[in-house]
Amino acid sequence: MIENVKDCGSIHLFRDISRDEIEKMFRCSKTVERCFEDGTYIFRQGETPQNLFLVLEGTVMISKDFASGKRDVLFMVGQGDVFGEMFLFADTKAYWYDAIAQEKVRVLQIPWEFFYCFCSNACEHHRMITKNMLEIQSEKNFKMTRKLHLLSGTTLRERIALWLLEQAADGDAIKLTMNREELADYLGTTRPSLSRELMKMQQERLIETDKYTIKIVDRTALETLY
Repeated sequence: MIENVKDCGSIHLFRDISRDEIEKMFRCSKTVERCFEDGTYIFRQGETPQNLFLVLEGTVMISKDFASGKRDVLFMVGQGDVFGEMFLFADTKAYWYDAIAQEKVRVLQIPWEFFYCFCSNACEHHRMITKNMLEIQSEKNFKMTRKLHLLSGTTLRERIALWLLEQAADGDAIKLTMNREELADYLGTTRPSLSRELMKMQQERLIETDKYTIKIVDRTALETLY
């Protein structure tokens, strides 16, 4: 199984754990690999949480659907990231959100019992993976705090500007991992409203857009929006 992971050292969950220890951990935890086609549910809100998931390949959308038909995209999960972890130690009997494959996705499914119970040998890899899991949980909490900050923007343009600046921390070009519908859900608006605002911002030479990327043209102007 682990041969399919391109670089274990780059995966936070396996940080400071050797390949041999990872293989031992998989056997001990009864970890399995699963594949999902584009658009299929890895789990649905309301189902009983039982596993931690690690993305080996592809992208997973974490979203919340409402009875009205509205969808709130919480975040996207890519290769090397985990999801389902927020239910690990919480007293929650059901998933609060959905996990949906955005393309062909390959994941590791790790039963929760592995994190709850330490074996009699007190394995070092068991201690390290628990430490790594706590670090990952802290990072996820920070990301959700950033989204709350993003949604605090009073206008759609302010929310778009803040999102663009956060996504373009290392340059001016943002490669889109969500389509317009999903991005609109993430920003708390509708697709037509998002498209109109992006078009206006492009006409004002604040940004340049195409199907797969958005490029910041006037960073200073965007920074003054919030």
